[in-house]
Amino acid sequence: MIALLHTGAAKFPQNLLPRARQAVRSLLRAGVLRGYSSIVSRKLASHGFGASMAAMSSFPPQRYHYFLVLDFEATCDKPQIHPQLTGIIQGMVDGQPSLQQVLERVDEWMAKEGLLDPSVKSIFVTCGDWDLKVMLPGQCQYLGLPVADYFKQWINLKKAYSFAMGSWPKNGLLDMNKGLNLQHIGRPHSGIDDCKNIANIMKTLAHRGFIFKQTSKPF
Repeated sequence: MIALLHTGAAKFPQNLLPRARQAVRSLLRAGVLRGYSSIVSRKLASHGFGASMAAMSSFPPQRYHYFLVLDFEATCDKPQIHPQLTGIIQGMVDGQPSLQQVLERVDEWMAKEGLLDPSVKSIFVTCGDWDLKVMLPGQCQYLGLPVADYFKQWINLKKAYSFAMGSWPKNGLLDMNKGLNLQHIGRPHSGIDDCKNIANIMKTLAHRGFIFKQTSKPF
C-alpha cells in the first residue's frame, strides 16, 4: 500500500538566504510511501497532518520501510521570475508557524509515527538535490537552526529514474511522467502536487521491480 501524508498548514515565513539573497516563501510538503504491509488511513489532527491512501499492486521488498516524499518551493529575487510561480502569496504565509516551529512539528510527527526508531528504515525522497542539499541547510544556517540527521540523506528521484530508465529527465517530473506514460497531477511548482507526482512515479518504478537506494553522499 501507499500512504501519502502531507502537512496541511505548515508555512514558512519570508527570509533571505545568505549569499543568494533569496526571498523565500516556502511550504513544507512531506509525504510518506510505506514500502510494504497494509496500513490504515488516519487523521493526524494534532499536528495538522492529513492522510490519504492509494491502493497499489504488490512489488519487490524495498530497502526501506518508509519513503518520505518532500518538496520545497521558493520564489527568488535573482534571476527575476514571475512572483506567482509557486501559487503561494504573502497572505498565506503571514501569521503562520515559523520554520523553527514547523521543524519541531516534523520531529514530533517523526517520533509519533515511529520513524525515529533505529530499527525502522526511512529516507526522504526529493526531485533533485536542491531541497535538502541547498535549500534547507542554507535556510537553517541563516536562522541559526540545527538540521536534523534524518534530513541529511535522501534519494534524488531524478537519479533513481535515470538508473531505472537509462535517460536523464531534463525537465524533471514532466519528463518522468512522460517516460512512464503517467498523467501529470496538478500544476508544476505546487509543493503538494509535486509530492503526489513523486509518489506516483515511485509507485510505478517500484511496481516494475526497481529497488530504490540512497543517492546523496554522506555529510
